[in-house]
Parts: sequence; C-alpha cells; structure tokens
Amino acid sequence: MKLGLCEKCGHPADARYEIRNNSVYLVKSCPDCGRTSSLVTRDARKWRWKRSVAQYQEPAGPACSLDCATCDHQAHTKPYTVAVDVTNLCNQRCPICLAYVDAMGFAYHPPVEYFDKIFKHFLAQEPRPNICFFGGEPTVHADFLEIVRLARSYGFQVQLFTNGIKLADKEYCRELCSLGLQVNFGFDGTRNEIYQRLRGDSSLAVKKRALENVVECGVNKLAIISTVAVGINDDNMREVLDYIHTYRQHVSVWGFVPLTPCWEPGKVKIEPTTTECVENVFEKMLPDIEFVPTGMMKFEVLSRFFGRQTLGGSHPNCESATLLISDGEQFRPVSTYLNVPLSDLLVRLRNLDQELLRAKNAVPQNRWRSLIFDAKTFFKTVRVLAGTLNLGRIFGERRFSNMALAVKDLLQGVKIDQILRERTSFKHVLTLITIPYEDVGGLEDARLRDCPAVFAYEDVDTGRVRTTAFCSWQTVKDAVCRRIQEHYQAREQPKRRSRRA
Repeated sequence: MKLGLCEKCGHPADARYEIRNNSVYLVKSCPDCGRTSSLVTRDARKWRWKRSVAQYQEPAGPACSLDCATCDHQAHTKPYTVAVDVTNLCNQRCPICLAYVDAMGFAYHPPVEYFDKIFKHFLAQEPRPNICFFGGEPTVHADFLEIVRLARSYGFQVQLFTNGIKLADKEYCRELCSLGLQVNFGFDGTRNEIYQRLRGDSSLAVKKRALENVVECGVNKLAIISTVAVGINDDNMREVLDYIHTYRQHVSVWGFVPLTPCWEPGKVKIEPTTTECVENVFEKMLPDIEFVPTGMMKFEVLSRFFGRQTLGGSHPNCESATLLISDGEQFRPVSTYLNVPLSDLLVRLRNLDQELLRAKNAVPQNRWRSLIFDAKTFFKTVRVLAGTLNLGRIFGERRFSNMALAVKDLLQGVKIDQILRERTSFKHVLTLITIPYEDVGGLEDARLRDCPAVFAYEDVDTGRVRTTAFCSWQTVKDAVCRRIQEHYQAREQPKRRSRRA
C-alpha cells in the first residue's frame, strides 16, 4: 500500500497507481473526501521503462508518513541541496503561481538573522550542502545581497533561482555576480506571447537584456530554467535551444519545470504537463536523445570521478536528465559519442559502483589497502568507459596523446567534466534536467523518502532548523512562512517603539 495526498483536504491517504489508455494516475482513497486522482504521466510505457532500467523495487509498505508538517526529512536523509525561501515578494504577477503575496495572503520577508540560523545549522555537515535561494523573487528582498554574502562567507556554494528581471540593472547584476554564485535564470521562450500566457506580461526584452548582463558580468555558473507548458511553448523549444547555443560557453544546465496545476481554480486554462511530456518534445526534435532517471547518476565510490549529485531524486519517476554536446555548430545528443545507449552506460557504472562499495566495506581500510583499492577503481572505471565510448569521435585527431593526458588527469582525481572540457571534443556540454517540484498531486511516499534535496526553515516555536523534502515544501509552505513572519514581526515591533522613544 502506498500513501499520497488527497486532492481535496491535502491529508495523507491510501494510494495506488492506475494505468488507463497509456496514462498513469495516482489514485487516492481518503476516508473523509472519498476517491481523488492526479495525472502522473501520459506515457505509461516510458514510466515503466524508467522503473525497469533503474532496477526499482517498490517498497512493501509506506516508505514515509507524508505528514510533512511534523516530519524532519534530514533525520533520515542527509541533504546534498538545501533550498531556502527568501521572500514571497515578486516583481512579476504570474497567473500560474501561488507563491506570492496576494495568493498567500501575507508578505513574507524574514530578516538576515533568520537565514544566518539556517546557514549555521548546516556548517558541520560533510559534505557541506549547496544552498539554493527561491521565492517569490529572491532579488527583491531588501537584504538579498547581504544574505548571499553571508552564505558565501561560511563557504557554501550558492544558487539563485530568479526570473532575471532585477538583473537588467547592470550595477546590481555586477555586484551579485561578483559574489561567486550560480544563477538559475528563468527563460520560458523566445516569443512575447509565451510570457503573456505564462507571466501575464511582456518581459522577454527585459530578460534578454538581463541575460546579457549576467554573461558580461562573469557569473560563476549559469543555468537556464524553463517552465514548459504543452500547447504554449513546447513548439518553441528548438528556438530556445538555438538561443542557448549562442551562449554555450556560459550556460551549463537547462532545466525544465513541467507545468502542473498550481494556480487558483478557474484562473488559468492550461493542460497539465508532465516530465514525459517534456522528454517527448525533445525526442521529436533530436531522435537520438535519451533521458534517464537522475538517480542512475548517483554514485558512492565513483563520485570521486563523476562528482556528487546535488539536485535530483533517487526515485526513477522523479527528475530525469541527459547531455547535449556542442560541435561548434549545434548541440548533439551524447549518444552521438557512445557505442551503447546512455542508460546502458549508467547501468554498467552503477553495477561497478555497487561492486566497489561492497569490496570497500568488506575489508578495513588502511593506507596501503586504500591505494590498492583506488588503483582497482581507476582501472575498472577506465575499462567500462573504453568499452562504451566512441573514442575516435571524443578525442579527435590527437587521440592517443589526449587519451594519455586524460588518464593522467583521472589518476590525479580531476573531475570528469573538466577532463572532457580540456582533453576532448566535448568543449561545451549542456545538461538537460526535468524538475517536477510543483507536482503536489503526484507526490507519494516512496518518491520523497530518499530525496537528497530539502527545503529548510526555522521552527520558530522551538528555535530548531527543520527540513522537508524538496517537492513536499508546497504542502507546508504557507503555514510555515506565515508563522515565521509573525514571529520576526513581533520581535521587531518593540525595537521600533524603543527607537522612537
């Protein structure tokens, strides 16, 4: 038996998947509200394939309570990414959004000390998580630059999710980019009518100017985030891809938020978009492309070479991802450079990772055993890669010298993405990732249990910093933020009276 959230009351309820006409629904049976259901995907075949290729085993019983108001996610899953809502103030009034003042019924803009408590809470964690700032629109918080400086002073890697409007101010953009953060820039298309439908404005020109500012000001890392709505901007994705290619030296990630119903009833008439809808858009554009569950990229031993996954669930029906490689003229799927499907390569690497982890845990490690283990890890990894990569296409004319230098780098612990950039024809790699974090109706217990991304907040009644799984934040956000705002507002009032006196 599974647990999901009732469509009417929002409480945990018994749930099960139903497949009808190649669509998957999560059907909930609430003792108070009866039967409700949510569309999970219109592509049941692909939904099943992801479970198969990830070798997913459905838990025999509920994996968690789905009572996110009382649970603390960090108690059972150490987060790699910590998201923080900065404010619900915004410089746009998107009809598809409920995370702003009018929809929530109050203004939320806690002081710097609130964020300081959250940062200090995660200082002792190893590895230290990334900090991601969300809103509303984080940049309209009066103290946002100070908040970023504070996080950076503690040594955190910082990401900002922004609509980009404020970054059209070049001086502000320059100051922000100088702080060494990753900017996740909202860009939904290259046509004005798309912004009229999704954002209720004509912000395309402002966004283009802001994006140019970000590039000119030398941002540390740049990602494009597109909300994808079938029937509105799905046919514009090729133009967006070409537009991103002009910025290929700067943009490393293109993320997609499938648009699911997260607006006031009756306000917007748009069909739900799912992760598989986004994938299908790109499969029509680039027939050789292959999206895989991001959990397949989560390694323990091999993270030394491939890096540690920071955003992305472990569940096969959560986020999905793939890679595009620029040949200087256009982006091509990574499959162009592989002798096997991407999913097959990841299965081989995952099997190797599990084998190495068992071997490592079976024998107590000392200095010499660690050296021998590292050597075995290296040679086994190289063997897997050599059997699956199209080495001629990847290393080019100076194939053997570039391969030798790449091996040397790998032995020295250089990350794969840097080796690819410096030793191969993979000069510009674009990661594509779907981020279905607003899909509240499709939440179920197993999908949340092992998620390495959380939203963090202060429980102002106890002073403790608590967390909830990334996707479940929407279920507790309004009540939590209201209580935080009331708490800090009540503390500020005596200070104001004292200053006036």
